[in-house]
Order: sequence, then structure tokens, then C-alpha cells
Amino acid sequence: MEKKYFESFDGLQIPYLLFESKRADVKNNVIIFHGMTEPVTRYEEFGEFLAANGYNVYVMEIRGHGDLKDSEIGDFGKKGIKNVYSDVDMFLEHLSQYGVSSENTVIFGHSMGSLMATKIGIEKDFKYFILSGWPVKPKIPVWSASVVSFFEKLLFFRKKSTFNKIFIGYNKSFAPNKSKVDWLTRDELEAKKYEQDEFCGYAVSPKFFSGIFQMMRIINRKYKQINKDSKILVVYGTEDRALNYGYINKLLKNLRKNKIKIGVLENKDGRHESLNEINKHKIYDEILEWLNSKDK
Repeated sequence: MEKKYFESFDGLQIPYLLFESKRADVKNNVIIFHGMTEPVTRYEEFGEFLAANGYNVYVMEIRGHGDLKDSEIGDFGKKGIKNVYSDVDMFLEHLSQYGVSSENTVIFGHSMGSLMATKIGIEKDFKYFILSGWPVKPKIPVWSASVVSFFEKLLFFRKKSTFNKIFIGYNKSFAPNKSKVDWLTRDELEAKKYEQDEFCGYAVSPKFFSGIFQMMRIINRKYKQINKDSKILVVYGTEDRALNYGYINKLLKNLRKNKIKIGVLENKDGRHESLNEINKHKIYDEILEWLNSKDK
């Protein structure tokens, strides 16, 4: 693993992790976009696994996370989610000098990152995607949440968004609780590591959630514009409280009508983070199987 940097539009040096293929016959590239309130380092084990099996892996740090977390409360910066959109554009441009292209690359996104991956599918020529813990929501709830977050942003005294409380609700469904993040994984060691990591699980700002809802609105309006040659693998735990399964199935049904090839990896009894579940190595293997066979 190597930690590298690229310069974004405002001069910010953005870190990313590179896991270079351990095999001479490089199979292709995987770009990973992480979830909210977690650093890129949580993808080290998965990145090493893919590299050992012939893939070059790149994991970009998103503003307000990891080394780019510059305050107690998570935030994307002055221009909000627009900063992140620009960072992603420049990251993809940066990687192009290393031969990374839409033809030889899979975009992997987890949770917040899966929203970003979907937006890339709508707006760019990439056609291979893995969506893990895809938290898309129906139009009306997203619109309502957007209105609330808009007014929250106007209240200068409110630093933390009221939407931070939704995770407490997710966790209560697994009572009696062993940790504050039981909703993420059944693996007690992983949950403990998450709780003890200063770069995990912190509160975020109204502007942060506003950006999340904006991505959901874009997806709800434009998801049918995803490249019709695309192949998508959706990975989810059957006990993931962050997902709206009925709505996800509706979107997948419509995408299949557009001739897009959809694969589904259902993690029985799994929660939000399939890559950190008690059966994570089985999930790794099944994702690798999809990666190796995606062109067939």
C-alpha cells in the first residue's frame, strides 16, 4: 500500500491509497469511494485482497474525513458537496495519466460512496459499478429531508444536524445493544475498533446532510440515464436498517428494463457494512468472482 496525493481545484492536497496489483497480469482497476464518517484506512484489508488477486485499487479521501477532517463536526467545506464533485472529477483526471479509464475500471462505492458512484454512472462513461449499502430513498422523503436541512443551514447556531439522530434509531433496533454501532456489523471487534477510532462516527453538519440529500435527488431524477452498457453489482445485508429495500428493488427493476445487467449479492443477516461483517471473507470472494467474470 502506498499513500499518494493529488491537487484539487483549490490547491488542497487530497490523499488517496494505492494498492498496486501483486500480479504481473493486472486484471483491471478498482476505484473505491468510502462511506460517511470513516477514513480510507478502513479499506486497507479489502484493498490488499483485491491487489493480491490482480487489481490496482485506488481509495480517495473525501473532504471532512480522515486526514481532511479539520473540525470536530464533519463538513465538506465552504461550497459543500460541490467541493466533493470537483474533487472526484480531478481524481479521475489524475488517475487517467496512469492508464485508468472508463473501459478498464470498476467504481466501488459504500453507503455515501455508493451515491457518488451512482452519480458517476449517470454523468460519465464508466460502466462497471459495485454499490454496497446503497441508501437511496424515495422522492418525497428525500425532498422533505432536503427542506429541513436547508432551514437547518440557515440557523448559524446549529452546528450539528438533527439528522445525526437517525443512527441512534438504527441502533435501537438491535437492542439490547453491545455498542453504539451495532447497526453497522455483527462483528463485535469491528464495532469496538470503529468506536475507538477518532476518525469514525462523529457528528456532521447540516450542510453535510444537505449534500447527501442532493445526491439522492439527482439519482431519483436521473438514474435511468446510467450507461445502458453498464454492469452493476448491488451488495447489501438483509438486516441493514439504512436501506429501503422496496425502493431499491423498484430502481433495479427499472434499470433492468433498460437492459442494464444487475447482479445482487445478498448477505443473509448482514447489517450495513458487508466488508466488515463476520462473514466478510465470503463477501470478498463473491465480489472477486463478480469482478473476474464481469466481462463474460
